[in-house]
Amino acid sequence: MPLTLADLRAATPPPDPTKHDISTRAEPPADGAAGSFESNTRGHAPAREGGHPTPPMLTNVDTSARACTGHETLDRTQPDTPSRAGAPARNGPTMPGPALDWCLLQYEQRHGGFPARGGRNAWLTALAFFCNEKGVPQTDLEGHAAGYAGPDFTADEIARTVRGIYQREAAHHNSKPWEPPTFHPAIGAEQPAAGAAPVAKAVPLNTPTIPPEVYQLLPEFLQQCCQPLPTARERDVLLTGALAVLSGCFPTLEGQYRGPVIGANVYAFIVAPAASGKGALNWARKLAWPHHLAVREASQRERDAYEMQLQEYEQQKRTTKTGAPLPPKPVEPARRRLFIAADNGAANVVKTLAENEERGIICETEADALTGALKQDFGDYSALLRKCSEHEPHQYDRKTAGTYELSRPALSVAIGGTPEQVNRLIPSAEDGLFSRFWFYAFEAPHEWDNPFAVGGPNLDTWFERLSVRVSEMIAAAAAGRILVELTEAQQARFNAAWQQWLSEGVADFGEGSGSAVKRHARACFRLCMLLTLLRCFDNGEAPAGRTLTCEDDDLTAALLIADVYRCHALALYERLPRPVGSGFRQPTKYAGKAVKEAQVLALHTQGLSLREIEAQTGIPFSTVRRWVG
Repeated sequence: MPLTLADLRAATPPPDPTKHDISTRAEPPADGAAGSFESNTRGHAPAREGGHPTPPMLTNVDTSARACTGHETLDRTQPDTPSRAGAPARNGPTMPGPALDWCLLQYEQRHGGFPARGGRNAWLTALAFFCNEKGVPQTDLEGHAAGYAGPDFTADEIARTVRGIYQREAAHHNSKPWEPPTFHPAIGAEQPAAGAAPVAKAVPLNTPTIPPEVYQLLPEFLQQCCQPLPTARERDVLLTGALAVLSGCFPTLEGQYRGPVIGANVYAFIVAPAASGKGALNWARKLAWPHHLAVREASQRERDAYEMQLQEYEQQKRTTKTGAPLPPKPVEPARRRLFIAADNGAANVVKTLAENEERGIICETEADALTGALKQDFGDYSALLRKCSEHEPHQYDRKTAGTYELSRPALSVAIGGTPEQVNRLIPSAEDGLFSRFWFYAFEAPHEWDNPFAVGGPNLDTWFERLSVRVSEMIAAAAAGRILVELTEAQQARFNAAWQQWLSEGVADFGEGSGSAVKRHARACFRLCMLLTLLRCFDNGEAPAGRTLTCEDDDLTAALLIADVYRCHALALYERLPRPVGSGFRQPTKYAGKAVKEAQVLALHTQGLSLREIEAQTGIPFSTVRRWVG
């Protein structure tokens, strides 16, 4: 079924009111004459009076409201009739093809509708050039443009104009082919059947919340964190963010999983439309922010002392006689901190990790801050993110930025963003970042709540008090190594649960989902480690230098929470683009990068040098080196 005009409008962004409109303006109408011909030629386009575009917020007015404003919806099954005095009638086709319909919509949004008088030939000529490049059949445009005919702009003149453009520009026909709008249904929504028209209004996402009984099983500290938030979604967002932030606060917390010893660090991504409650992630960051400030201030004091010592050294160097021994040059101290900015370059992220015992936390409520950096060659540290999740060594060597070697980096990440921002950060379902993230994705109907309601606590004061407790726990845990273990019975429960979930994921979503399930299992064990440590603090015990055994309640809570994240991740998995050949008819612009990167890695595996890969693929050498390295 061809795309309808409603489909096209739903997928086409409104015109940018900040951009100058260079369309040919109609001359002022004579008394009693039509002010615009646009309402006759395109009933869906906003009318222009005096050459001023209708504000974008008025272009989607409901048809019932149009009756009040005098704009009638055009019946394209009947010959057009003038809607204003003096406007010529249009007897064009009943409905243009989807390519032409798309071109008309794009062209009119930028250049305005067909002018009533003056500049009509220029307007049509530019439209013909545009349609020719986009692959619109000549007959389609001729048939549609015939409706523009009038006493002083004949059908023959229109036909000659269109025919002439298509003949002279035949070599450029379909040189920039139009693409049907990419519809992004809500995460979890049903995809339209093959051949069916896309549905402009997607089914709202219906993902589960974390069960209320889980909150009763959590350590008391986490219960207090979530207590003041009024809705289930906000509590879930805060809990998810708090777990990710806290996972980066205890560098001595470890556990053995599949042989290697791993830290508790996890990655979490809150996915929801704008103004849906993702802001609760800010409170999660506030839990560790005072500790971050304390570390940064102590580091600044060290640097101030270093500057004084350096000045003294330089003074002594100038006054010391030639050949006399000099005192040792002061060593520049590291710039220590807990949180690392997401909007950062690869060199600075590596340097910051190296200066902070190879540890850090990225917490950002707007995922674009991270994706904006990853889009730049100098800023792309996606490979580092993947390695940090596994504690894999990372080497960085640049002539200008220096050389750094990370032996066991550990990074925790908590970010929030919209579904579109997920695509920008994780270009395809096969991207390694996808399987390393917890996802909590939802769409909540917008409901107004009283922002002045009294009775709840002051959240600033509430989380400031909790942040003091976090700083105390960080200091206590830093006194020695903490190892967390599961009992044999708990290991059996853990294995049985994840074996079942792996089988379900592969059966429902294919083998590609298996990596996500397996890495979620590791994140679940990391959650067991964190809950066990917090439980130890709740019991008033000092955990440093001890081996702690996970309690059954903490394992149960971890499995229930991980099951929710698993369901959310699988809902996202089936909506993410795949590289060409993996099930999606049209890869998105984000998947295109994934295809190229996969090609580069495959050629490198075959033994080709970086220069050979550059010559074969046309991808710049620096990009090939970054993807391979």
